Amino acid sequence: MTNKFSNNLEIKEADLFLKKKLFILIIISLIIIFLTTNAAAESKYNWEELIRATQQQLEQNQSNILLNYTLAVAYANTGEIKKAYDIIDVFGSSVSRKEFNTAVSPYLADWENYLDYDNLLLLNYAAFSKVINKDYGEAVSLFEYIFKVDPENLWALNHAAAALVEINEFDKAHNYADQALSMEENEYSHLIKGYAYYENGNYFRAVIEAASARNLFKALASEEYQDFAE
Repeated sequence: MTNKFSNNLEIKEADLFLKKKLFILIIISLIIIFLTTNAAAESKYNWEELIRATQQQLEQNQSNILLNYTLAVAYANTGEIKKAYDIIDVFGSSVSRKEFNTAVSPYLADWENYLDYDNLLLLNYAAFSKVINKDYGEAVSLFEYIFKVDPENLWALNHAAAALVEINEFDKAHNYADQALSMEENEYSHLIKGYAYYENGNYFRAVIEAASARNLFKALASEEYQDFAE
């Protein structure tokens, strides 16, 4: 009787031990999955280093169009949307579109077919120049290609989504913004979705998305950004 009781106790203790071990393994697995799916997406290009180098160069030449444009492009690829907008705003108030194109076009003159290239800086030069020149369809194509070359850069998806809103392709814009959000939670994706809902007449959904982007929305709404002079 005593042996039977002892055996049963050992079995229960072993069962409890195994259950605890299994529970711990499940918790560890969930943590790994969470960290994997929520890890910040990183571009192949070292945009942070470009920001530092360009800022140093601008200390010697603050009015250089290409340097300012480079800094704006770099900020746009690190999620510093407000800083990127502020730099572009300077162009809008002091530089004509013709002057901008004159400064940037020499770097893109040989790009008859951008699909032959994988230089992420020049690809972004080309994409954002299309946005500035309001060629949104071509901008979308470039940002889509940038994402193929640099698939961990969620900002390329966001910029494609923003350009899509400008040509009223709201469903595709939502899709790209949602893809970006699946890679990393960010206010810019929500702001783009809110803008798309607003332009499409869905004001209730627009308010909800704007609330999810309240810091960025407030920062951008407080400024009156200038378009380029013709």
